[in-house]
Amino acid sequence: MNAVSSASCIAGTGAIRAPRRSVNTAVRRPAQSIVSARAMKRGDDDGSAPSSRHDPVALPSRRAVALAPLAAALITATPKPSLADTECTECSNSNSSLAPGDKPFVLSPCGARFADLREGTGATPQPGQTVVVEWVGYTSGYQAKKIESTRETDTPYTFKLGAGQAIPAFEEAVADMKVGGIRRIEIPGELEEKLAYSRDPSQRYNVGPIPSTLGGRRTLDFVLDNRTLKDFNRTLLFDVRLSAIRK
Repeated sequence: MNAVSSASCIAGTGAIRAPRRSVNTAVRRPAQSIVSARAMKRGDDDGSAPSSRHDPVALPSRRAVALAPLAAALITATPKPSLADTECTECSNSNSSLAPGDKPFVLSPCGARFADLREGTGATPQPGQTVVVEWVGYTSGYQAKKIESTRETDTPYTFKLGAGQAIPAFEEAVADMKVGGIRRIEIPGELEEKLAYSRDPSQRYNVGPIPSTLGGRRTLDFVLDNRTLKDFNRTLLFDVRLSAIRK
């Protein structure tokens, strides 16, 4: 990691919050067939199976025989545990709910999560150089609403690397990318102030990228200003393409 990404870890816009502990939901057990004690010949009152000492052969009643196919069907119909059964419901890590074929995120030194969707083949920017990036952002922790896409506005975002003009997560992500590369950035809600935007509206857009549309700003402001949301609802997701480097 170079000096730019190291500095961006320190240049947060607010206090650092400790990440929430992952709370995995319990995996469901398959249903089991239940046979009443009354359905067993001379069964014990507590529902246990009859003693073989008194009843060498314990035959089920007609009702038990009739219900047996239904019980077997319930066992067969019970779904097998899937990724959704163990999904983290109190954290903001997309790795907790990966679908087959999804590319996992890698934790960055600053606490963001990166996934390289496409490796670039060009040069890597150096501190002090101006970079040109295309980006699309989402409020992935809350309803996955789009913040903005520069492909739609036709206005790429430019900033000088290492000058504090971009949010720390952008600085860190772009610092070791190559031109032509595309990197997905997940900013955990519990680290949003450290790695992205300030909760203070008067300081929020001192750094970019700044949504150029009123709708985009409202979408981002709602997530950051709504005090009823939990930290994992504030998770942000960006796809960034390093298009060019200007000296």
